[in-house]
Amino acid sequence: MSGKGKQRGADIKQEDILQAVVIADTFNVRFAPITEKKPRTLLPVVNVPMLDYTLEFLAAGGIQEIFVFCCHLADQIRTHIRNSKWNDSSSPCTVTPILSEGCLSMGDAMREIEDKSLIRSDFILVYGDIVSNLDLRSIIQEHKLNNRRRRREKDKNAVMTVIMKKAPPGHCSRCREDDSLVAIDSTNDRILHYLKTGNQKKLQLPVEVLTDNKNVQLRYDLLDCQISVCSPQVPALFKDNFDYLSRDDFIRGILMNEEVMGNTIFGKIVRDEYAARISNLQMYDIISRDIMSRWTYPLVPDNSINNHDNSLSYGRHNVYLSKDVTLARGCILEENVVVGSGSSIGCNTVISQSVIGNNCKIGENVKITGSYIWDDVTIEDNCVIETSVICDNVTVYDGVTVNPGSVIAWDVKVGPGVRLPQGCMLQSHPVDDDDDFGDDLPEADQGQQVTESSPDYGAKSKAYEYRAPCDSDEEDEELRQDIWGLTLHSDDDMSSVDSHKSDEFSDEEEEMQDEISMFYTEMIDQLRRSEEENISNENMILEINSLKHAYNIAIKDLHGMVLKSLVDLPLRQNTDGQKLVVDIKKNLTKHLPLLKNYIKPNSTEPQMDGLMALEEFSLQEPRINTVLVKILHMLYDMDVLEEQVLFRWHKSIPQGEEVPERERLRKQPG
Repeated sequence: MSGKGKQRGADIKQEDILQAVVIADTFNVRFAPITEKKPRTLLPVVNVPMLDYTLEFLAAGGIQEIFVFCCHLADQIRTHIRNSKWNDSSSPCTVTPILSEGCLSMGDAMREIEDKSLIRSDFILVYGDIVSNLDLRSIIQEHKLNNRRRRREKDKNAVMTVIMKKAPPGHCSRCREDDSLVAIDSTNDRILHYLKTGNQKKLQLPVEVLTDNKNVQLRYDLLDCQISVCSPQVPALFKDNFDYLSRDDFIRGILMNEEVMGNTIFGKIVRDEYAARISNLQMYDIISRDIMSRWTYPLVPDNSINNHDNSLSYGRHNVYLSKDVTLARGCILEENVVVGSGSSIGCNTVISQSVIGNNCKIGENVKITGSYIWDDVTIEDNCVIETSVICDNVTVYDGVTVNPGSVIAWDVKVGPGVRLPQGCMLQSHPVDDDDDFGDDLPEADQGQQVTESSPDYGAKSKAYEYRAPCDSDEEDEELRQDIWGLTLHSDDDMSSVDSHKSDEFSDEEEEMQDEISMFYTEMIDQLRRSEEENISNENMILEINSLKHAYNIAIKDLHGMVLKSLVDLPLRQNTDGQKLVVDIKKNLTKHLPLLKNYIKPNSTEPQMDGLMALEEFSLQEPRINTVLVKILHMLYDMDVLEEQVLFRWHKSIPQGEEVPERERLRKQPG
């Protein structure tokens, strides 16, 4: 009987339902004022609610039961789930919203989950703004099987596995608040110390972490994906410790009391998969671009998550169009563009690196770059929109320029003929101090300041300026809004900011140059290895893309460095000046598919990037200087550079240093 009882117990363990807890609130105001009308997890990311990416990721990982914990505007989240595919009988999992508008932190949410006795087995803990294509099944399997043998036997209370991704500082999917120092035991991946570094210049590490562990590794190149595999006792630990307000507090508390309580935390490092959190507008921009560039596959615009009726088509240069869009003659959709259903675009309008929502009307001679236009937006003729978010039902009248970092919230009207300053944040009405607003915090606590609608925003305007909090506590100070990396400071901060600005910029520029130099050296080495090992161009593209993300190289720099490296490699291998042109042509021909992957036909800017890189290279290297015109002829004959681009470069006014030498280059006889 005892043997049968043990067997039945083992079967029950194997049949544990896989559960997940999604915290659909962030308990901060970094997306204000656009979270006034809609909770953050329902904001559109490439025309799909943010929460759907998280649910799709969990469902693909085999999660069978998902609890979505809702606070701010919880009814909207409940309604969204009720009307979505997650409520269908064919849904691969059950999604249950848990409403509680009184919670002020993740810790409060976990304590309420413990009170409701919802967790019965190991579970996944995430925020509702995660975009990931991680193979969650294998991670859970490792946690539930290998860890039971290796950890639960030796470490009876292994309470959490923290999923991390290798991403050096400056990596495109990592922002300042993600910087952390992790001490990890290389033999079993047990986390020994975990410290969020933020802006700290000096870090303190307990000496016993080094003296008591022979195999400790100090890692500064790990990105915490904010995805955790938790044991069932995690909610109870939150309830027993009311000073655990966040998951970071929980990790620090467990590690500090490890010897007393006997609880341990482990890490799981992933390398190739995508995982990032939309924690601020900077990450909103980066992750949206990654989705359009298909780094998040299968979570891409033309798949089932947001293309149920197959109305969205995928075209060259990552241009995605709904079937019922209207494109006027002469409009140009350059690269990484999504246009939603029912939208129209006027003639001579140019759009790049942007998302256009549903039922939008874009006029003539409009330029939109790196921006996110939500639903039912009207942009009249002759407007310029750069690196901005424009919410539903906004009207931008004729001749308006919206400068980078701007946020135009719901129902705002601006113009005509005005220029919004950089980092401008507008909303459609003043807000009383008593109104509830933002990500679950009352506006009176946020320190919001609203000014009256100003004629500076145009004769037809309906716009009020929103200013970020100024009189918040220490934690809120660290969470000030980042608008694409531009931190908004109060007036009291500006004097100290100005005094340090030049030093900070010089340090950042020096670090950036080091990253670019290291990237270029590795790319040259990869090209050499491709010759020695006969690596295909397709595999070389994968290698270069991986290096680009590892070193956070801007696409503009990448265009130039790819072309420069293909010219530079024969130069390094060739000592006979007479054969140099022949060798360069041979190398360009061999790697032509690689080159055209980055410098595409009918793409003016990438071609100009390549031309400018060759110009800089020829100024540094006399042997290239003398044959530059021949190289340009080669590239023209290979259909890499187009005639109008060469004319544009030839007629352009030289910039930077050595202007006379640059003018001479342009006047070399063909």
